[in-house]
Amino acid sequence: MNRELARVATAGAAGALLLGLAACGGGSGSGGADGERAADGKVEITVAGMPPSTQPASQKDFLADVAAFEQANPTIKIKPTDTQYDVKTFAARLAAGQLETVFRVPLTDPPSMIKRGQVADLTADLKSLTHADFDTRLLAPASGPDGKVYGLPTEAYAAGLVYNRELFTKAGLDPDKPPATWEDVRAAAKQINDKTGVPGFGMHSTSNTGGWILTTMTYAYGGRMEKEEGGTYVPAFDDASTRTVLDLLKAMRWEDKSMGTQQLRNFDDMLRDFASGKIGMMVGAPNLFSGYKLKFGGDPDKFGQTTLPMAPGGGALLGGTVAVVSPKATPEQRQAAVKWIDYYYLRPKYDVALAAKRAKQRKADNLIAGLPVLPFFTQAISGPVIEAERANSNVPWANFDTYINGVASQEFVPEPPVAAQELYAALDTVVQAVLTRQDADPAAELKKAVEKVTPILDRSQQ
Repeated sequence: MNRELARVATAGAAGALLLGLAACGGGSGSGGADGERAADGKVEITVAGMPPSTQPASQKDFLADVAAFEQANPTIKIKPTDTQYDVKTFAARLAAGQLETVFRVPLTDPPSMIKRGQVADLTADLKSLTHADFDTRLLAPASGPDGKVYGLPTEAYAAGLVYNRELFTKAGLDPDKPPATWEDVRAAAKQINDKTGVPGFGMHSTSNTGGWILTTMTYAYGGRMEKEEGGTYVPAFDDASTRTVLDLLKAMRWEDKSMGTQQLRNFDDMLRDFASGKIGMMVGAPNLFSGYKLKFGGDPDKFGQTTLPMAPGGGALLGGTVAVVSPKATPEQRQAAVKWIDYYYLRPKYDVALAAKRAKQRKADNLIAGLPVLPFFTQAISGPVIEAERANSNVPWANFDTYINGVASQEFVPEPPVAAQELYAALDTVVQAVLTRQDADPAAELKKAVEKVTPILDRSQQ
């Protein structure tokens, strides 16, 4: 579901990566305690995320923000790097103490990093934020069991259901009244297939995306993929919720024949087919819209977005990125780091004028502007910002109305806290079996996956 977020995963733009991190303290590179003071006596911190030189315009804007921040905070010196989160190098850089003072990680990472002391406690520094009235659902993934806050959200999305409004109309369905239950989804998928010949529902199944979407749907049914027992996480997906999801997929695939015959697709495959009108519905969030339009040439007016149907106790999978601070940072560096996070990442979420300006700039550059996103703060703070973005948007907001209205009251559930990608990989095979073999037994496939995942979780928590 992923996006314009800086999350690099083997699932492509799918789920966030939770690495099996080595049990060692994090580092801060040249922004660590030894580099606390620059030659001029200023507090010096390193910050990751500067666009590379291959993106000169974006890098220029970033450096302009750095200069403006330093002018507003004359006692702080920023040393930016163009390091981005990379699953192939992150664990090694963490172990070697080479990470910046401020860096971003996928929303799956903080629980493990908090447990191992690899990120700083920011609780005492929150008072320096311009606004600390966060939507508590977004702070939860970066909060520890002790109630302290160890990271601040920078991007966030909640899973939903995307659908082709044109296919809905052709099938005799009302595109302004998308499915509200999973029974509705099944019925709509069959009607689309029967009336238009286009598969009514598509399911990711490769490159870890099958397990990721299976997790998303399991959450909506009230289940979870991992649970804690005696201080250790163990598999929890061999239960009624996941079996219900698989039974639904099996029925749609083989009884209703509403999912077509192409079943081995990753994230890009699915989005490409959806953008070209070859799929009626799939699980996805608003940030799919950018790739849908810019990468695959989808028609904006055909894009529909609603919330995921929820069973009692169900929740929407929450994804995104979190800014964290090295545990080696001194108190002064930590305070400077939080000020930078506030200025660079959070300010566009509460500054109405800045939000409008950035939306206008993106619109002028023919980029996606004013895409509906989750509000970071209370309505009093986020409401005016959202209205400013909407007023300067080039996105058909009306097509997102049921999502915007519905997601406000949903529970959010973070991705699995331990070895998420390995878990997703194991569950890919379950999804593939159900979608490609009519005689596949969902319960038996889940038990095989438990056998694969259990030792992986054990190793990841040693």
